[in-house]
Amino acid sequence: MLRAPMATVLALVVSLLAGQTCLAYADAVRLPDGSSFEFWDDTTQYSKVYHVAQKHPNASDDNPGTADRPLKTIGAAAAVLRPTEKVVVHEGAYRECVRPARGGEGPDRMIAYEAASGEEVSVKGSEVWRPDVRPSTGYASGPVLGSGATRWTADLPADVFGGYNPFLARNITSQYRQWGVDWYAEETDHFLRRRGTIFVDGRPLRQGLQMWDIGKEDGTFVVEEDGLRVHFRLSADADPSRASYEITARAQAFAPELPNLGYLRVTGFTFEHGAGALPPPQYGLVSTTRGHHWIIEDNTIRWANAVGLDVGRQRWNADKHEPSGHHIIRRNVISDCGICGIAGWTGVDGTLVEDNLIERIGALDVERLYECGGLKFHVPENVLIRRNVFRHITDAPGIWLDVRAKNCRITENVFADIESRRGAIHMEQSHEPDLIDSNVFWDLRVARLSGESEEVTAKWGGRAILAENCDHLVVAHNLFGNVSGPGWPVEFSLLQSERILGGRSGLGRRNSVLNNVFVGSRKRLRFAREDNRSDGNLFDAAFDKAPFGIRYLDPEPLVNLSAWQEFFGFDTHSTQARIEAEFDADTLTLVWRIDGELPTCDPVPQLGEGPERPPGPFSWAEWKRSTSGDYGRQRFPPPVGANPALGR
Repeated sequence: MLRAPMATVLALVVSLLAGQTCLAYADAVRLPDGSSFEFWDDTTQYSKVYHVAQKHPNASDDNPGTADRPLKTIGAAAAVLRPTEKVVVHEGAYRECVRPARGGEGPDRMIAYEAASGEEVSVKGSEVWRPDVRPSTGYASGPVLGSGATRWTADLPADVFGGYNPFLARNITSQYRQWGVDWYAEETDHFLRRRGTIFVDGRPLRQGLQMWDIGKEDGTFVVEEDGLRVHFRLSADADPSRASYEITARAQAFAPELPNLGYLRVTGFTFEHGAGALPPPQYGLVSTTRGHHWIIEDNTIRWANAVGLDVGRQRWNADKHEPSGHHIIRRNVISDCGICGIAGWTGVDGTLVEDNLIERIGALDVERLYECGGLKFHVPENVLIRRNVFRHITDAPGIWLDVRAKNCRITENVFADIESRRGAIHMEQSHEPDLIDSNVFWDLRVARLSGESEEVTAKWGGRAILAENCDHLVVAHNLFGNVSGPGWPVEFSLLQSERILGGRSGLGRRNSVLNNVFVGSRKRLRFAREDNRSDGNLFDAAFDKAPFGIRYLDPEPLVNLSAWQEFFGFDTHSTQARIEAEFDADTLTLVWRIDGELPTCDPVPQLGEGPERPPGPFSWAEWKRSTSGDYGRQRFPPPVGANPALGR
């Protein structure tokens, strides 16, 4: 047991989250039901290697694909690769959608796609554009352009689009009507925009709907109705003759045409410039096309109009098949996706997501489309999400596990600088045990729509965890810091209490909030009902009046810690202390100091841990060493994976 008054200031240095987190795949990782996560990996002895090198003077798709007579396109290799064979792709920008023709047959008979070590290999959904730029005429100017500003126009090359012109197709499909949402004007504007993007010197122009949008802001373009002519201004009204241009021409960069392929490994590429539609359905810039047992590792996936990576069945009415899921998604950087970084619409069971950096998601600002997030999985089971960073996300949650999550664990992640109506993590109607532990939550805010009243915004608020209609969820050993706005750091709600899934509604009962640290937030914890448990938590004494609540008592009580303990029996071993803490979302560094009485932290059975462990995501060994009174400094997540984007 840990309960001791502290006359001196302790410096808490975060080291190994959960006390035993440097786990190799040979080690057991406990899931909420006590079982171990089932790891697997590529054990194939590759019998043949093809080479693709577009810059090689002898490159041709008629070649055999040897090092001295390489293929010119990745697609040529994709057409011939068989189990136990791989392709090594050498430096270059490959403007194609790679369509694997077949999958492997097991962990020891995989097919692999590898970028050559140390070489920059990009696969792009865009084409180089060399526009005949001229001043734009024939349209009213709208707002007066600034001095020296000119609106330009150019024709898009119809021949590069084939059968799909993303500058003609609008973002939304007809399925958006199924939600029955009363959309605000700004949301409708984003639906009506075209899927195509213009990149100037590697950066995207913003898209407007009306010609006067160009007058309002530089770095903006507008598409004419036929999708073949654009009008634009460059950023800072730069000279268009001195710029380089790319235009998106394809929705995807890597996606099999046939569904259900398994045992493929994709390593070391940069995939960028996708022109996909808003979901549903889910079609990512990179897609498993309903496949199973893929390894997607060490890639950069960026600048997808909608979804970066899809790994599920893509739509509810897809034929179910076995096996499905069981993917490994590790050490990737996934960024600048309009609505979702990683999407899995069922069929994601047994998937491992680890050591990824997921940032700048949600720029399309359509969170109420409900298919958004740094990661969003539907009906996941036995999923392990660990040591990832979710940061700089707007109008989307960090993670959304949508309905009937079962035996899933979210552990040792960072969620920082997130602005969302749902929360850093949104758990939706899960009836079976799930576990959220040893994470850092920092700087979380509410996303407000311009047409929305303050009362509606207050209903949602900014949260670290929103558990909607959930039972048996355990929230343990997390750090919750600077959760601002009207929301609660941790909230259990019954937003759709009449919704029936798996034969019953969610009850908001038998959830546990154990051994966490709450700092710098004006609210603390809200349960849906009394049939829950909270204890062993450490709360920031600077917010002594920050309330606890039980939403479905009438009237709802809002009480401080002492009343919470006396009248409801919650947090009887929890305490308050003077806490100083700062977390930098870019350097992933925590600075922390505490002075006060510590709570009694009983072991959390779902973690299978020993008796000695302090509150929050700190190892007991590091906690005891940080007693000198200096500020502790430590990076999150723990330095296990080798993703250089995370500084390791």
